[in-house]
Amino acid sequence: MSTPATVFWQKNPALAWREIDGETVIISPNDSVMHELNDTGSFLWKNIDGKKSAVELAELLLENYEVTPDIALSDTQALLEEMSSRKLLVTVPAIGGVSP
Repeated sequence: MSTPATVFWQKNPALAWREIDGETVIISPNDSVMHELNDTGSFLWKNIDGKKSAVELAELLLENYEVTPDIALSDTQALLEEMSSRKLLVTVPAIGGVSP
């Protein structure tokens, strides 16, 4: 099983999304489902680029929000897993432990 540092996350390219009043709205065109992200979710969404792991995204959260490192990582991992289960994100495995 991959550890959080060896899997990189990217947005599902089939999605349409837009930021409205600081919150991100994502549309899944295949099933016409709309997903709304809160401020923290929107922040992470903007930083998901296929080149960052959960650990790196949690570090960005630490720099921008008043949260402990443990909470930043657990919340980031939970959000990534939730978005992945809804097919909003896909993983990009690292090759040889190096980011893509």
